[in-house]
Amino acid sequence: MPLLGQDLSRALSLRVAILGPGLIGGSLAMALSRQQERFHVSVWARRHDAALEAQSILAGCHATPNLEEAVSRCDIAVLCMSPHAIEASAKSLASLLPAAAVVTDAGSVKARIVASMEAVFGDRFAGAHPMAGSEQHGLRAARHDLYSGALCLLTPTPITGKRALDLAREVWSAAGCILREMPPAAHDAALARVSHLPHAAAAALVRAAISADPSLVELSGGGFRDSTRIAGGPAPMWAEILLDNRESMLTGIRDLQKELQILTLALEQNDRAAVEQFLSEAATLRSRTPL
Repeated sequence: MPLLGQDLSRALSLRVAILGPGLIGGSLAMALSRQQERFHVSVWARRHDAALEAQSILAGCHATPNLEEAVSRCDIAVLCMSPHAIEASAKSLASLLPAAAVVTDAGSVKARIVASMEAVFGDRFAGAHPMAGSEQHGLRAARHDLYSGALCLLTPTPITGKRALDLAREVWSAAGCILREMPPAAHDAALARVSHLPHAAAAALVRAAISADPSLVELSGGGFRDSTRIAGGPAPMWAEILLDNRESMLTGIRDLQKELQILTLALEQNDRAAVEQFLSEAATLRSRTPL
């Protein structure tokens, strides 16, 4: 196994332990296991039946419900659970990891995770957030190309060690990600705007549009489906994300309310020019977004 500080151009494959084979972890396992000359992948699932399912779906990977078995020989452990599960796993994981092994994650909120993980792992932890996903969830929604061309935000701090950051870079770039680095707090402020706020807005739109009469969805077209798709994500995970990033979320929600109030006032005053300006400015901003 490579030693601390050793160059990454190794003869042996990198041993990666993926903890949590859902959409995110399962897709990472699929991407890495297709490169068996570079990676040896183990997968940990909490339940025995989930481990059996992972073993049947993730070709080229070893799946187990035994955490010690999954991480005992790894070079890097990748935590692909919910934010709170990532934090809760730290102490038990630390007692089982090889001395030179490092840790990264795929959590959507970084400041809290990075602080708690650094308290346990010190310079052996490098935070990461791959910006890929789906309204679908679970291992059966995983696919090997989920990360192809996706942005992965790495969130190193002055504590982060070179080896931890280098191995995190290697894993996520091999999965197909384009890498970018930013501080954890800056990550959370930015993601509140472009990821977490859209999810909250989509959920609010569904409630406002059809909660009084769900049968109205039978009349909906592509616009409703496209603008509310992400509201189908797993509620427990998203509740954690919104609450963990609540200060930035509250600022974003207040700004959304201000924008809706501008439109409300224009409609109340029957001001066509103001309505057109509101919509035109939004369309211009949207057209500058490289999607």
